[in-house]
Amino acid sequence: MNEVFSQVDSIKEKVLKVSDFIHKNPEVGHKEFVSSKFLIDALKKEGFTVETEVANLSTAFKAVYTNNLAGPTIAFCAEYDALPEIGHACGHNLIAASAFGAAVALKNMEEKIPGRIIVMGTPAEEVSPPVKGKMIEEGAFSDVDVALIIHGTDRTAVGMNRLAVDAMEITYKGKTSHAAASPDRGRSALDGALLAMHAIEMLREHVRQDARIHGIIKQGGEAPNIVPGKASLHYMVRALDSDYVDHLVERMNKCFEAGALATETEFSIEHLGKIDNAQYVKSVSDRLIKYAEEAGAVQVMDPAPTTASTDFGNLSHAIPSAELSVGFVPVGTAGHSIDYREAAGKKPGHHAALVGAKAMAAAAYDLFTDPKLLEKAKAEFEALNQ
Repeated sequence: MNEVFSQVDSIKEKVLKVSDFIHKNPEVGHKEFVSSKFLIDALKKEGFTVETEVANLSTAFKAVYTNNLAGPTIAFCAEYDALPEIGHACGHNLIAASAFGAAVALKNMEEKIPGRIIVMGTPAEEVSPPVKGKMIEEGAFSDVDVALIIHGTDRTAVGMNRLAVDAMEITYKGKTSHAAASPDRGRSALDGALLAMHAIEMLREHVRQDARIHGIIKQGGEAPNIVPGKASLHYMVRALDSDYVDHLVERMNKCFEAGALATETEFSIEHLGKIDNAQYVKSVSDRLIKYAEEAGAVQVMDPAPTTASTDFGNLSHAIPSAELSVGFVPVGTAGHSIDYREAAGKKPGHHAALVGAKAMAAAAYDLFTDPKLLEKAKAEFEALNQ
């Protein structure tokens, strides 16, 4: 552990350079051209072979360093997309920096690492459809034994209840008409959408406590003197398990249908992609939290009772996976906030990136050098999927 930590400390300036550069150059999902290129160039300089446009995604990449093909393959997932307008208010710059730091630290110990080290550049985590799901389908992770990731939050923890989510766009079509001269000849698509939204608000009272339903009006009409002929909504539905998400979607469909029926309009639904709930292997999670504490993590505690979603959940259903939350903001600080963004670009974020890199590198070192741990992780994964 001490040797792994020392390796991360020896590349500290490089790790923080990655974090700061991405933080200062925020790019939304699928537009992270500057951030992905910076990471690719940095990894190439460290001796990694890089495949670009993985799964036909313009900003996805796969950086590989091979020491022994007979050994295991451990992947560190890097995220680097920002939020619209507010920038890196989810701290994805820290995820990228930690993945870079863990991979390079282990590569520098190559004589002790019998296997392959991968940094998987996974863009667009904040938008639908789920990119990691597409990368899984295209075989990007087919050679990976275990995947690891960190995420900056208000506490240091493992075993987070990452929610399953289904995202959808609902389009209503009505009939335009002059809103003053001939309103009787029109059929308002916006009215249909609003009635559906009202029905969904009433539905909220009758769902499980872990469920989350949230949406926006994307399009509501062209002008106030025109009966809207088209309106669209964007909704996300979340819960602790995918089956309940499916159940909620069925109930919401009835709300959308009711809005159309009452207003004599038509509606259609486009599902943008489903994210699975997360299932993490305990043996690797235990190593991550242990090493995070040893590395000086702050606010080590149980995971929050409610949380968000991540397409890393999709990956956790495909291969053995573990995620470490690293505290870098005060407990209770809202995610996707200016407070998150500011901390992610300053000392608290720097500390979290280094803690994450050390914890992941040390856990991965154990997986590389202890066949029994790797075997246990795979057995736990099989049990989760029974």
